[in-house]
Amino acid sequence: MDNPSHWQAREISAALLKSMTELEMAQWRRREGHQILEHRGRYWEEVRRGFYQPIHWLARLTPEEATAPTPWCWGFRAVLAATDRSLPANGAMPTHLLTNLADYHPQNFSSKRKYDLRKCQKLVRFMELMGPALLQAQGYEVLASALLRTGCAQPPGWRAYQQRFQDYFHPQRRLVIAGLIDAKLGGYLEGFAVDGTAYIDEIIIATEALPSQIGTGLVVEFVQACQRAGNIREVVYGLHSREDTALCFFKDRIGFPVTCLPAKVKINFLVRKLIQWRYPHVYYRLTGTQ
Repeated sequence: MDNPSHWQAREISAALLKSMTELEMAQWRRREGHQILEHRGRYWEEVRRGFYQPIHWLARLTPEEATAPTPWCWGFRAVLAATDRSLPANGAMPTHLLTNLADYHPQNFSSKRKYDLRKCQKLVRFMELMGPALLQAQGYEVLASALLRTGCAQPPGWRAYQQRFQDYFHPQRRLVIAGLIDAKLGGYLEGFAVDGTAYIDEIIIATEALPSQIGTGLVVEFVQACQRAGNIREVVYGLHSREDTALCFFKDRIGFPVTCLPAKVKINFLVRKLIQWRYPHVYYRLTGTQ
């Protein structure tokens, strides 16, 4: 594919990630159909039925802000401002977090990761997607392949997948990076930034593209887009999935160590015991404790 504009794309070297304000993010999420609550100047979302957290996960809240956003919830979690000692943390948010963004460079990778990146750069062409054309044409097969491999969910219907992109790039709040192998989509990354924190929201890779080390390349290109922005100070690559040791090892080796951020966590006693017993890994991600 010689002309990126054919797929509503541009060269990856031009990509940079714009950081929204929390209000802009709330407006964006509402336009996408999400129910957002405003509580004491912060915006919250129901991430599990009855459980809330700020839409900006890593926002450091004050004691006045870190309270239940609605009386009709069984729990909530909020990261606390590290400088505020008047509200001791009773939990944590276990993340994979890159904080030394200015010093992030592939030359600091291990020899194995450097080799993987060189291999990837030879095989994969990365682009920033400016519109949905490529994902509408080839994205569904990539998603179906990834979900079949991981078993984490059933693929959506083809029509539902297509409808997802109706307002996907308007306004352009998210950065979408695609990797092509022999002019065919092998995988893509979606991310966004709010108040100086960038989030790797989703990485979707077709099984047949894994040997190209496309995952390493997608993450590196995203971080470099954050560096070009100039106003992003940290990048979070999801919560710590301790049960997936291979994934955790990969994230750590490309610069995203496990970092537990002090948090206030409130969960109904009976619900807490049930989750702790039935879903210990979910409980760990909710509370940062065993």
